[in-house]
Amino acid sequence: MNAVISIVTGHATILLAALAILEGILAAWLFRRNDEMRLRLQRAGEAADQAARAAALAAPGAIDPEIVIQLLQSGQSVTLEVVHSLMEQRERAEAAREGSEPR
Repeated sequence: MNAVISIVTGHATILLAALAILEGILAAWLFRRNDEMRLRLQRAGEAADQAARAAALAAPGAIDPEIVIQLLQSGQSVTLEVVHSLMEQRERAEAAREGSEPR
């Protein structure tokens, strides 16, 4: 037991340097992995936006895909009732804006 302790204390600097190198390698690998996952997440988000647009365009009643994407990004539930109410609000706001503009 004393032999192990004397080896560890005698070579503490070398062991600490080896541990620091190992941690540096691990940190570099984790940093690279984090960048890869961030890119994958960005691609998945873009694919989800495209899928939401395609689904909105294919849905009955000509649903505005931008409203669906707005709801998805805000975290609200995307139901037909919510989408239609937002579309009606947008239409009323546009009609009010057109009515208030001077000709």
